Amino acid sequence: MFETERLHLRAVREADFENLVAIRNHPGVQQMLTPDFVVPRGVNFAEKLREWYSSALFDAIIETKDSHEFVGFVALLNAQTKNRDAMLALALLPEFWGRGFATEVSRFIVDYAFHQLAMHRITLTVHGNNTAAIRVYNKVGFVQEGVQRKANWMDGKWQDVVWMAVLDEDWEASRQDRADIKIV
Repeated sequence: MFETERLHLRAVREADFENLVAIRNHPGVQQMLTPDFVVPRGVNFAEKLREWYSSALFDAIIETKDSHEFVGFVALLNAQTKNRDAMLALALLPEFWGRGFATEVSRFIVDYAFHQLAMHRITLTVHGNNTAAIRVYNKVGFVQEGVQRKANWMDGKWQDVVWMAVLDEDWEASRQDRADIKIV
């Protein structure tokens, strides 16, 4: 188990798949996670999630330290072994938005990926209208690398998809005055 100031990040358990399906069925979360249509995901979706998690380089359930309440999930996916590049996936339940948890988890996972997994870069995509997430990623060190203009249809209009990444040398330069990650 890993911990940040206010959160635990732990391994995915079989009992977590109910929460993982529920978070992906939340319309506000689902529309930010996928370019697909926002539709209810049925019981078979849990099996797709099991496959997805089994191929992840890193995956964890995010819980509050004090009450062990389910907050969301974080994962590093599609790792390109030769290029040491992984894609960040992060989702929190809406009741935890705006509390700094996304920054806390993002900072942890980037530190972990570079320090423990020897990644060279962490990549992500984010919808251009998700300005809160873009602020979080910028705060953690991600920079915009490109924009797919009007690539995602959402809420009756086209949205850009923003590609962002952070490199190991950028992370190393920003590590000054920061505590190392803690494993418990």
